[in-house]
Amino acid sequence: MTDCISVSWLDLRNCNEASELAEAFSEHYDYHLYKRYEIDQEMLYECKADLICFEYDYPDIHSLHLLQQMHVIHPDCPILMFTEQHSEALAVWAFRTGVWDYHVTPLSDAAVAEVTNSLQNARCFRCAVREQDGTVATARLPDEVRFRAPPDDKQQLQPALNYLDIHYSEKISEEKLAGLCNLTSSQFSRMFRKCFCITFQEYLVRYRLKESTRLLLNPIASIADVAYSVGFNDPSYYARAFKKHLGVSPSQFRQLLQDNQKVEGLTVDLLNVGLSA
Repeated sequence: MTDCISVSWLDLRNCNEASELAEAFSEHYDYHLYKRYEIDQEMLYECKADLICFEYDYPDIHSLHLLQQMHVIHPDCPILMFTEQHSEALAVWAFRTGVWDYHVTPLSDAAVAEVTNSLQNARCFRCAVREQDGTVATARLPDEVRFRAPPDDKQQLQPALNYLDIHYSEKISEEKLAGLCNLTSSQFSRMFRKCFCITFQEYLVRYRLKESTRLLLNPIASIADVAYSVGFNDPSYYARAFKKHLGVSPSQFRQLLQDNQKVEGLTVDLLNVGLSA
């Protein structure tokens, strides 16, 4: 263990499983682990470590604001950000906020070793920052996070929606999503219907259809390929669902695109009912 560097590890993941990444760091540094339910603004002042690590699976507005506040409270302390959900906008936001290093998880053993070795420069970083102007600028949150501000029950469902954004083309069980939200399957089902006025399965179908309209822009992709790409195992069922919700078949929709005809009117019901709620 490198006893000259202490680490505060803020586990802001939505799941309850132990962080393998945090455990890997514990082998090298004297660290204190904070779980999501323990972390609030007051707790940020208690972090007096040489290094602060934020670990996310699917960042939301609240958890990213905590990172911003931490940088304001401890501007001279290096902050590392680890996230499973990644985008260029999120990475840019992180560095503009003052994050010392940004990593997309999961990390290989070699990558973990590389990160831990690089942290020997942490104290040098702190000294350099202390010599700079203490003014801290606040970076604007990336749009994909900033525009998600679901109130009340929708906030509790957000981990499921974040997971869906990435895994919509895979087989998804309500039981798994309920676990991400710390709910039972029946609680998740009731809450989802209350928030979106449709079942989760109907929401998933509409989400996949919405994504398929984008893939249909590619004239080379077959209708069956598009169906499989967004998670439909049966192209015939995909075609029926598409026509039910949009009023035309996938091939007719594609023809309208190729003929440069407007299709906004066809998709408005699909996008506005449930998906934009």
